[in-house]
Amino acid sequence: MFIKIPHYPPIWLYPRLYPYMRYLMGKLNPKKIEHEKSNGKERRLPDGDGLFLRIRPSEAKSWLFCYRLGTDRKWLQMTLGSLSDLSLKAARETILELRKLVAKGIDPRNARAAIKAENINAMSMQGLFDVWIDFTKMAKEVSPTWIKRHEDRWRIHLKSVLGNILARDVTRSHLATALDAMTRKGIKEETRKALTTLNLMLDYGLTRHMIEQNPARMLKPKDFAATANRPRDRVLSLTELNRLWQALDLEEKNTSSTLSFVTVAAIKLLILTGARRGEVAGMRWSELDLQAQEWKLPSTRTKNNKAHTVYLSSMAVNILTALKERSLSSLWVFDTGRYQEGGHIHEDTLTGVISRLRGTTKGSKKRKEDNASLADLDHFTIHDIRRSAATAWGEHLKISPHIIEKMLNHQPLNKLEAIYQRAVYSNEQKEGWLAWGDIVQKYIATPNK
Repeated sequence: MFIKIPHYPPIWLYPRLYPYMRYLMGKLNPKKIEHEKSNGKERRLPDGDGLFLRIRPSEAKSWLFCYRLGTDRKWLQMTLGSLSDLSLKAARETILELRKLVAKGIDPRNARAAIKAENINAMSMQGLFDVWIDFTKMAKEVSPTWIKRHEDRWRIHLKSVLGNILARDVTRSHLATALDAMTRKGIKEETRKALTTLNLMLDYGLTRHMIEQNPARMLKPKDFAATANRPRDRVLSLTELNRLWQALDLEEKNTSSTLSFVTVAAIKLLILTGARRGEVAGMRWSELDLQAQEWKLPSTRTKNNKAHTVYLSSMAVNILTALKERSLSSLWVFDTGRYQEGGHIHEDTLTGVISRLRGTTKGSKKRKEDNASLADLDHFTIHDIRRSAATAWGEHLKISPHIIEKMLNHQPLNKLEAIYQRAVYSNEQKEGWLAWGDIVQKYIATPNK
């Protein structure tokens, strides 16, 4: 004889049974929590005292607190957090505190909002900077290098003056004090960038109601003698690039020189590729296909967050092959050489090489050594090499401007062009780099007779 067993709705649909569910179903334990599934529909597993583990159809698990206030017969609920953020033990401890509020007739949801508001009011500038940086990292809309520069700027120049001030209390006077201190050090460009850092973090706080205003918006770079520098236009001729190359060769052969084969090779790669110094300094073996003569930069390593392929000339491949034979690292091309899998050379190291060859201190135009190998050349920086290569592509190879922009991986200035002009021109770019390699071989790498 077949007996039909009646089907009842889930027990959590009966609010009157909430206080007794721990006795009806038993308390939760870690093993049970781990193995319970949704079976395609939302489930709520009681632990007692109004604590439930909610399992959604997606198998996402979170904690709920169900309660009633005073004589009101209506059951209320609030989410405590996900299982990954809140363990069973922590959830039970939280429930004990929340039940104390309920016993006093206080709605825990309102109390939580008050605590959050109190925390925001007590947030320091350091706290605001931290949450802004965390959000920026999570959003992944800018490169890690961009983030690190803001972190360094805050740590070196701004934190000591502004870090402990409450974000809601910060004024123009506070910000000006920090920026004036930078101005007195004579670092105009860094002062201007520090104001940008402050604007970005305070704008973040303003849009999220952490602060009521952004006082940095009322400050201008000119207030701190930090107006933007005039765009540089220094271009090295082929003859000057030849002088630089020969100076690098001479330093490499000089056993008393502090310049290593690695740093010399890095600057030669800058000339051959026209890439940014940070891209070259952080080059990884995994980005290279020497047989195909390609260097594939991922989006995380480019300024505009767009993947970019650099086609390598035979000369560039030869340099990289020689580096491979000497390298201690299976990760970095330009490793520090200090220990296995240590790290790559810093981009500022390359800046220092140029200063050394010119007989100046880094970042200065003033000469300290007149007998330096490039002391007679007009002032130039490491970034001028990139501009010089791009200029030579147009002047000597007659490469079209739009192809050069692609080779430099520049972001189009025209937004419509950025949307609709998706052509890559890979063949044209490859021809350009290979032809440039021939020019370097013939006119730059060969000593003048």
